[in-house]
Amino acid sequence: MTRWHRAVVVVALLLACGGVAVAQTGGEEGYYLDEETDDAPGRFSLGIGFGLVELGDNVIQGQTLLIDDDVEPYYVVNLRIAFGDRHAYGHAVRGGFRGYLEPELGYWSSSSPGASQSDTLVGLNIVGGVPMSAVEFFVGAGVAIHFLDSTVSVAGIADTEDETIGVNAHFGLDVAVSRRVSVFGVGRFDLIDDDRDELEGKAYLGLRFRI
Repeated sequence: MTRWHRAVVVVALLLACGGVAVAQTGGEEGYYLDEETDDAPGRFSLGIGFGLVELGDNVIQGQTLLIDDDVEPYYVVNLRIAFGDRHAYGHAVRGGFRGYLEPELGYWSSSSPGASQSDTLVGLNIVGGVPMSAVEFFVGAGVAIHFLDSTVSVAGIADTEDETIGVNAHFGLDVAVSRRVSVFGVGRFDLIDDDRDELEGKAYLGLRFRI
């Protein structure tokens, strides 16, 4: 999958979410302003997502090509912790800016003839959001530890387990379907300090539950 194709996937996901937003906001804006009630959402929200990851042209161990331009399923779970005014966390017509800390856990695995590899990441992101009615646009950046596990059935090459640092930049939107539940879409790029020579691209959708 080329970068152009990856960009098309991300734009399509965001447009799909935007269509949901149009359907959800018509005539219901006042509902999301009701933040002072006892059941108003608090500081935390749990996100569960699923999508695709492009691993880049080369994932190598020594002189052996393990993965070539592979696209695999990607799974992510994150916990957003809002900071600032508590009553700014719900979706609201007045807009403004929100900040979040976002611990996350992500995973992908890939296999090819004679080799397999997986990556479990544990990271922390800083996210900024701009709410507009029932939609919140956001951008973020973060750092993670990647636990890489490679298995190779090639004589003379040993299996490896490695930990390395990665950074990411991402953007997306949340679309509220109720006061406590939203749908989100994300486009993301990860740069990982390993043998790969390209950025790792990700696009995923999910549900977010406000606590």
